Amino acid sequence: MKKIVVADDDQNVRILFNDVLSEEGYEVTGVASGTEAIREVEKVTPDLLILDIKMPEMHGLEVLERLRRVNQELPVIVCTAYKHMDDDPMVRESDVQAYLVKPVDINVLKETVKRVVGE
Repeated sequence: MKKIVVADDDQNVRILFNDVLSEEGYEVTGVASGTEAIREVEKVTPDLLILDIKMPEMHGLEVLERLRRVNQELPVIVCTAYKHMDDDPMVRESDVQAYLVKPVDINVLKETVKRVVGE
């Protein structure tokens, strides 16, 4: 079973993504901050990280930068309300597999996750 970490400070987003992706057969863990995201990724070594940009404690781009220093291979989907963050040099240079803008179409989320984790 593929493991996914969803890092988003919005509890409703975490619940929705957990429900949708669990139904697709993934093991999903939700975290509410950048600090928790780093801790969880180091603990479980997921197959995918779905990362919000604006979170408490640590900005999503900082999370991405820190994780890339130790793990270039971790697939990451950035999922944010910011429409033009995909133009940010940090996002482009961090080998992000996909960029989704909220509100996310659930079918697009499922298809993107399936493509990124190779199923």
